[in-house]
Amino acid sequence: MMGEYSSFISDWSTPGSPKGEYLMEYATSAFQILKKGKSVTLTANGPHEDTEPEQDMTLSFFSGGTGGEPERVTHSPSTLGFAVDGLIKQIGGGAVNSLCCLPLWHVGGWMQLERAWRTGGKIIFCDYRDIAFLKTSIASGFWISLVPAQLVEILKDERAVDLLKCVKGIFVGGATISPRLTEKARESELPVFPCYGSSETAGMVTLLHSRNFLDGIDGVGQCLSHAEIRVDPNTQVAEIQTSSLCLSRGNQKYKRGDWLRTPDYCTFSENGNYKILGRSDRVINTGGEKVSASQIEQILYSTGMVEQCLVTGIPDEKWGARLVVYISPENIDLEEVQVRTNGLLKGCMKPKEWHLCQKIPFSDLGKPIGPY
Repeated sequence: MMGEYSSFISDWSTPGSPKGEYLMEYATSAFQILKKGKSVTLTANGPHEDTEPEQDMTLSFFSGGTGGEPERVTHSPSTLGFAVDGLIKQIGGGAVNSLCCLPLWHVGGWMQLERAWRTGGKIIFCDYRDIAFLKTSIASGFWISLVPAQLVEILKDERAVDLLKCVKGIFVGGATISPRLTEKARESELPVFPCYGSSETAGMVTLLHSRNFLDGIDGVGQCLSHAEIRVDPNTQVAEIQTSSLCLSRGNQKYKRGDWLRTPDYCTFSENGNYKILGRSDRVINTGGEKVSASQIEQILYSTGMVEQCLVTGIPDEKWGARLVVYISPENIDLEEVQVRTNGLLKGCMKPKEWHLCQKIPFSDLGKPIGPY
């Protein structure tokens, strides 16, 4: 694998925004390390040469999941390559051009570089807020990866929506796409490809085609060719086996053929379409009872009124953790939301506080920010 990245060719550019310039500088710095056949650790403060890699050449990211302490996730060029190959088989061959606006120090952002490098594609580095100002003639040949929180904001700008109608496809992952966001995306006829994956799997392991999304099918689609998912019948927790599995996460080492147990609840239909129901690690202990923040959020989303929401636990002397919910948009009829969920949110699942917000506190990758 030494020097493999020296043969990768991509056409890089940026519309000139500060974030676009920073992402391109970041990619250039990382590439210089990889081009020498060295291992690299990717952090928010910049890429750094790894002087004690697990093998000859590795790429390491830091991932905290939801509410967890960041852990090092280490991949090899081979595991990243399997992820690219699995996606290419699904969307067709040829160069994969990317509008890159996700952080490159996370797998979701970095994989856009891998796809372009390995297929001879182009990359435009930008902020997702720049999308409204790009030319539609450029966008027509590009893919873009977004998290739901970014798509929510983009849909507020008609110019940005017009541009997204022209892209080859919009990979949306990293968090749940709410019913309200789904409805808006379909009304705008956006070519959304919902997907599911993780840092450990080098990004997506399932994909739902945009034509199925626009036809009203929900979920994250079928497994890509390099991956397999099984669902524990007792707990509904998903386990993944994939050739793109990382070498390690924290102290946990993996080898080819291992099954990765995820924190995600999952169901699948007869045609193999998977649906992610929530996360088992987002549990709040309130009043001596354990409740699932993800389950409460799904109930709130089921009203069709909520654009984004976040359920969290605030330390409380009486309850241990006081159940608090943040909801957007700010002008939503909160009383109506409470009426529609009154029969479903009972006992310990009933929030002690309700807050309306213009924006919900999510990370750059759409992960909810808050204590659990």
